[in-house]
Amino acid sequence: MPRSDTDALVSDVEAGEDAPPRILDASSAASSEQVDPSPVPPPPPHDYSSYRWFILEPAVFLIFFARYLIAAVYQNQILYQTCVTIEKFNATQCEPLLGIDRGSAADKEVEVIVQTYSANIMMTTSLLESIIPAFASLFLGPWSDKFGRRPILLTTFTGYLSGALILIVITYVTMSTNISPWWFLLSSVPSVLSGGTCALITGIYCYISDVAKERKKALRMVLNEASLCAGMMMGNVASGYIYAATNALTLFSIAGILMTLALLFVFLFVPESLNPADIHSGSRIREFFRFDLVKDLVRTCFKRRPNFDRAIIWLTMIALTIAIFDMEGEGTVNYMFMQEQFNWTIKDFSLFNASRIVIQIVGSIVGMVVLRRVLKMSIVTMAMLSLACCVLESTVRATAVYWQEMYLGMTLGMMRGVMGPMCRAILSHVAPATEVGKIFALTTSMESVSPLGAAPLYTTVYKATLEYYPGAFNFISAALYFVCYTLIAVIFGIQKSMGSSSIYQAIGS
Repeated sequence: MPRSDTDALVSDVEAGEDAPPRILDASSAASSEQVDPSPVPPPPPHDYSSYRWFILEPAVFLIFFARYLIAAVYQNQILYQTCVTIEKFNATQCEPLLGIDRGSAADKEVEVIVQTYSANIMMTTSLLESIIPAFASLFLGPWSDKFGRRPILLTTFTGYLSGALILIVITYVTMSTNISPWWFLLSSVPSVLSGGTCALITGIYCYISDVAKERKKALRMVLNEASLCAGMMMGNVASGYIYAATNALTLFSIAGILMTLALLFVFLFVPESLNPADIHSGSRIREFFRFDLVKDLVRTCFKRRPNFDRAIIWLTMIALTIAIFDMEGEGTVNYMFMQEQFNWTIKDFSLFNASRIVIQIVGSIVGMVVLRRVLKMSIVTMAMLSLACCVLESTVRATAVYWQEMYLGMTLGMMRGVMGPMCRAILSHVAPATEVGKIFALTTSMESVSPLGAAPLYTTVYKATLEYYPGAFNFISAALYFVCYTLIAVIFGIQKSMGSSSIYQAIGS
């Protein structure tokens, strides 16, 4: 029977606001056409009263606080070790690269030489943290449907803690002897093998989807996003001050303690979200690599659909992937660019990142309240407006001569945080409820693999333009964000031309 356009729009209402969360087994989709006539006794009811409080958010806050506490200082350590061991400059010449004090004009020549080499290490780190998680993201959803969300959370938190411990050991060694900067890549290995950020985000959102009631699911998503952003902001702010007051070893040790607390919190206070009767007892390793589930996932995303549904799905997925491509590419070279262009220290860079996060949070909230609720802007229009802000911000950053212009660009891009939620809202409206999980899984995989191209491209452009125009890579971002804007504009045109469909009315309202 063909799908009715209104099915996905009314199902939540019919279920009732206080209905318990629906847990969809992604692995069952491949065999959904086989009907078993024998009655299957329902599993015992799962008690969701234990999830009354928001128990996952503290762990999310701690882990992102710790990760962003490390981020910029980690790059400084690579720059310094590159300077003294690879380029053979003396310690006095290399000291400004630690990011504590501003370097002189004479130090700029050393900085250019060092950054040209260290950019390759940053690129390798980005690639290492993308390849395996991108592959694993195709299997994580179906596997967690069978064996639970808690193993994913514990594994990823353990991976981050192990990486921090390795980083502490490496930094301790560098206090007495200089080593090759390539040794710092070892600290990324545990988190990569445990699934990285992709596995962490997948586990978090699967867990929230399991435990949150229908009427509170959106609130739980918002609270989780707020916890994540608060951790990023505090990590960025505290990083510069702690580093200036102590040293890299102390800062990394504090981050390790925070990760330990996050892991202990998950282990002690975060129970399994799936019904024990629904958890399989088979081989967890063998079941992880079931390629028939991946085939069904790809088949779902490519199959023919009514009207222009398939085109809208792919236009949205491509726009999301390009946007992540931009962000990952910028993240590879941003710190080096700001250090070179504006002579920023760790504290300057940390304050800028924290301010950017605050501006995005405020811009997203104001945009959703004023533009979406009061002015009744559609989902597609909000996505287009967000991407227009991204184009403006990247253009200002590319032409910036004074550091104040970076804050101007940040203000112009205040609504960039709306783009992701609006694009995912488009996907959830166009795809049937039984297929949204598969489409989101493929989208996540595409987003995860984007750094494979972004890191080499942005690194190559930055190295080629470093001596005469270090901010040139921002023009790439502006152009790619404009491509995303064009893709969403095509969806806007489709929505206007097919306004009689209830689904297209939903994304246009």
